[in-house]
Amino acid sequence: MIRTHAMRAACTLFLSFSIGTGVANAANPLGLAWKTTQNVELYAKPTGMVVTGRCNAADPKFAAARAKGAEVLVYLDPIERPDNYVCAPDAKFFMGDYGRVPLWPYPSYGHRIEDGGQHLTDMRPGSAWILSVVKYVETLMRERKVDGVFLDVVGGQLWSSNANWSSWPMSEKNAWTDGNIDLVRRIDAKRRAINPFFIVVTNHVWHRREDSRAVAGEQYVDGVVLEHHAASSAWHRAYAGRKFSNLGQRRVLIIANDTADAKAWAKVPGVTHVSNQGPGQYKYPNVPVIPFNYLGDRED
Repeated sequence: MIRTHAMRAACTLFLSFSIGTGVANAANPLGLAWKTTQNVELYAKPTGMVVTGRCNAADPKFAAARAKGAEVLVYLDPIERPDNYVCAPDAKFFMGDYGRVPLWPYPSYGHRIEDGGQHLTDMRPGSAWILSVVKYVETLMRERKVDGVFLDVVGGQLWSSNANWSSWPMSEKNAWTDGNIDLVRRIDAKRRAINPFFIVVTNHVWHRREDSRAVAGEQYVDGVVLEHHAASSAWHRAYAGRKFSNLGQRRVLIIANDTADAKAWAKVPGVTHVSNQGPGQYKYPNVPVIPFNYLGDRED
């Protein structure tokens, strides 16, 4: 059964009130299963959340967890292309052939890289690559085998040392920011037409140092991932309370540095899911460190 618009509006109003007044959150456990599905079954409760890796989304453990109320997000990395073969599911996302993926053309074609040395993809608005990503995500929406997508490194700007954002000319920065917004805008339009309950989160904030240009992206996503920022960071605590999409299913995910930080983040207004998987601990989910709290803002 799908909730009525009135019920969804009530849920949205309650969440907005909670964020604005500091009322206790309904935070849930988050698990990252980049390599294996060990412990995924521990998240098989409403509304626990697990994120797949590049290669394992078809593992039946995810479907089993989802059947018991967990939300399963598929990991996708639209902004950079592997230079070497990873696995068949990953290659399928990258147009069936990594060599076919158009690269970022500035300051010369294929020049820009991210951490790990992977080349940046052509994220200009309306590019063939962006349209390909949207089509791939649309297929996920129609299949209804997962609850949404985790879009890695999509946001207002690049922050890694290899990307060297500060050296980019403003015209190039604007093209990158606008392209990232264009990607989530197109995905949002598809889900509103096909499945409004499909979750879209980005593992980057909609912010950049230069100006407020990136903020426009917030309206097209259900929330973001704040990765390895201390719960004491005033800026990140404030950002966790941003409104994001008007679809009424906010999802602000925290990947904390350790268990103590995860528990502290769970008390921050606006946070919906927390993981204690510190840097380099993404192989499989840890045992949940907080209780489950049904959010009740999507499908029953």
